[in-house]
Amino acid sequence: MYETEGVRALFSGLTATLLRDAPFSGIYVMFYSQTKRALPQEVTSSNYAPLVNFSCGVISGVMASVVTQPADVVKTHIQVSSSHWSTTDAIRHIYMERGMAGFFRGAVPRSLRRTLMAAMAWTVYEQLMAQMGLKS
Repeated sequence: MYETEGVRALFSGLTATLLRDAPFSGIYVMFYSQTKRALPQEVTSSNYAPLVNFSCGVISGVMASVVTQPADVVKTHIQVSSSHWSTTDAIRHIYMERGMAGFFRGAVPRSLRRTLMAAMAWTVYEQLMAQMGLKS
């Protein structure tokens, strides 16, 4: 990429990526905490805790993915475009071509991928913390 498109191509979509990833993590943790807090203590500390943690992770992942989907569409559009578009140019183009629905293209596959990865990671984290006695 560097040889054909220059240094700028190496950072293509960086702004949109940051606008997607930083909020995803924060939103995910917020939804995860709220989902677990809504459940009775007996459920979250039972033998089914791994399943409960995984389920909370799935719900949180879907919600966080949907909220951050527009930034992912913009990032992908910038990175696959042959021209050097700014984030603003990509947003304008997507809106003009497909309207608001264009910002949610690919939401289902992305949501499945991000959700399952995050849910598995949080389930393992919760189990390790419980086994080490650092979290109940």
